[in-house]
Amino acid sequence: MKSTGKVAIVTGAGSGIGLATARRLARDGCNVVVADVRDASQETTEIATGGGMTLFVRADVSLSRQAAALVDRAVEAFGRLDILVNNAGVDLAKKVTDTTEEEWDRLMSVNLKGVFLCSRAAIPAMQRSGGGVIVNVASELGLVGGSEVAAYAASKGGVVQLTKAMAIDHAESGIRVNCVAPGPVATPLLERIIASSSDPSAERASIVNKTLLKRLARPEEIANVIAFVASDEASYMTGAVIVVDGGWTAH
Repeated sequence: MKSTGKVAIVTGAGSGIGLATARRLARDGCNVVVADVRDASQETTEIATGGGMTLFVRADVSLSRQAAALVDRAVEAFGRLDILVNNAGVDLAKKVTDTTEEEWDRLMSVNLKGVFLCSRAAIPAMQRSGGGVIVNVASELGLVGGSEVAAYAASKGGVVQLTKAMAIDHAESGIRVNCVAPGPVATPLLERIIASSSDPSAERASIVNKTLLKRLARPEEIANVIAFVASDEASYMTGAVIVVDGGWTAH
């Protein structure tokens, strides 16, 4: 694949949807900055074989300095920033009454504050490049309720509304901001949640049966939608929420 010259940052790119998205954007010819809180240098090397140049930056998106440094490293390495995929996130399967203040704060700091901090750092760099695209990864649970997901659903609902507000604020700068809301995806994160339940088999069946397609999504299926939203083919799309949930929210 010939390089497009575009530069993309993908947060939470060490596994799951983020890794699949980084791979897809690299195949599409982007130079990709792989950002994760853990060491993803091996994954970064593997991504580079698919096309485009890659760079790994260890970053905790909940920390302002690290979010800013992430953008600075991308611009320093590649000279510009065109795409930001805010994918980093954590989960919590608890009711409000079972959630500690510390758990609430940690989840919000990654899932919602992380989107704010990375976007705040990225927007000036995109403006200098003449525009760009931000794709925020939310969840179907940011649109509908669910049992024992109170803090998580609140954080993802916040991502949905933050997306719309940023789209309004930055359209004049040529920056499109959209949100992809996946349903249940076969990622290491979901597998850990299922395994930690009292009856993993029943938990898996319950999740699958809430979809119309009766299966979990593959990370690549979500990455394909993110890549489209980030591409020039979606040039008239901003402020949108694209649901990719196997029919979960159709009920």
